[in-house]
Amino acid sequence: MATQVTANQSATAEGIAKAGGLGANGLAERVCPKHSTACKSVEDEIARRQALETEVATLRQRSKGLSQQASMAEVATTALHNVGNVLNSVNVSASVVAHRLRESRIQNMSKALALFREPPDDLARFLAEDPKGRRLPGYLEALTEHLTTEHAELLREMEALTRSLEHMKEIVTVQQSYARKCGVVETLPATELVEDALRMNGGAFERHGVTIVREFADTPPVAVDKHKVLQILVNLIRNAKYAMDEQGGQQKVLTLGIRPRTERTLTITVRDNGIGIAPENLVRIFDHGFTTRREGHGFGLHSGMTAATEMGGKLTAQSEGHGKGAIFCLELPLVQNLPENNNARGNEIDLPHS
Repeated sequence: MATQVTANQSATAEGIAKAGGLGANGLAERVCPKHSTACKSVEDEIARRQALETEVATLRQRSKGLSQQASMAEVATTALHNVGNVLNSVNVSASVVAHRLRESRIQNMSKALALFREPPDDLARFLAEDPKGRRLPGYLEALTEHLTTEHAELLREMEALTRSLEHMKEIVTVQQSYARKCGVVETLPATELVEDALRMNGGAFERHGVTIVREFADTPPVAVDKHKVLQILVNLIRNAKYAMDEQGGQQKVLTLGIRPRTERTLTITVRDNGIGIAPENLVRIFDHGFTTRREGHGFGLHSGMTAATEMGGKLTAQSEGHGKGAIFCLELPLVQNLPENNNARGNEIDLPHS
């Protein structure tokens, strides 16, 4: 009976609403204006939060793009920095060659030979009895030795100049190659990645007296974005060089290692005997903006950790403390663990656009 009454009441209310030209919502507003205001407030809050979520997603996407651009700029800056350093070496070699040529005693050889082009009537007596003649053989011998030494020095400088030019060519070639392949996953040996990173910093190692030790184990190839890996390794190697410079007072040794980590991953390690990392800094080393270097910006390691994660790997750090050096470990997925349905073209896989 109660149900019937409720139904009748509902029907009566509907009739009244229709007779008055009101919809159901209009009746609700007429009957309970507070309820209507609360609903509108909830709807406004939902709309506001949805707008904020959209804005956050947009900012996150923009931040990701800026992060990638910053990573590319980091590698490009390294390339330009190293090219600039090599140009300094080129300038030094060119200056030495120019100085040697200006100061060369080759003109003295011409003066000595002039005596033979217009010899005295009795050349034998001139060489045996004349003071100038007696000194001439010894002078020619000493001049020959000097010119031989001078030639060897010029040859060494020209070889150094050629090496510097080749090194600049390598740096630019590596940079261009990685820039073209940005965003593409490739299958390649981990050793190739490490050697490219070393070539990018080769001139700095020579100038700062850094000994490079390679500990490469045989591993399957990796499937990675070459540019991202280069970004990570270049940053780690530069940081290691700075750490060893700051430590001072000992031979600088940088050890690069490649070894299997699990059946699915391998690890590239960058170990230095530099100043090390304090325990309180080790827990913050990958935080955005954190740096212990005065000229540092605190972005490289954070960006490297993000890039490693995006490739299905990870980046970690170890140190026993101040003066004990540091080890950075980059873990990367092996190629055998790629999903079968990857739409690969040869040995390249297009990353989805985000």
